[in-house]
Amino acid sequence: MIHLVGCGTRPTGDLPDFAASLRGDGWVPYIVPSPVGLRFLDVARAEEKSQHAVHWDFVPDAPEELPQADVVVVAPATFNTITKLAAGAADTLALAVAAEAIGARRPVVIVPWANSSLTSHPVYAGAVHSLQQWGVHVLAADQAEPFPWVALRERLMQIRNAFGAGADSA
Repeated sequence: MIHLVGCGTRPTGDLPDFAASLRGDGWVPYIVPSPVGLRFLDVARAEEKSQHAVHWDFVPDAPEELPQADVVVVAPATFNTITKLAAGAADTLALAVAAEAIGARRPVVIVPWANSSLTSHPVYAGAVHSLQQWGVHVLAADQAEPFPWVALRERLMQIRNAFGAGADSA
């Protein structure tokens, strides 16, 4: 079981295809966009490709409950999400999913997607460093290049091989 958290930036629109590729690798993907990430996502397509409801808010009586994941991916991860997560914020479902996984010591992979002005902000380097010290895998990305979906998929295969997590989990 894998949660795919997408934040408020263009690559979040690619999560449905990424979810489909992970399904082909034996993962059971759930897409969890941030509230702003929801604006970049075609929900119907995401549900078709992942074969699960998209979860983006705390809904007590949701028709399909969001199960606990073996692995959480935050990709793309915006400056706001990275700094809030490092500060311990869990005020959205997307942040709560990642924060709980960190607290439970489950594998978390973050792919930062922010411009150079934001990544040069004084709080950013400290936030990334804190996340890494907590065991979060931070996969480098450059906005001048295409989003690194292939490298992310390879990292997830490494994590599955190392931890035995995610494949065929239901």
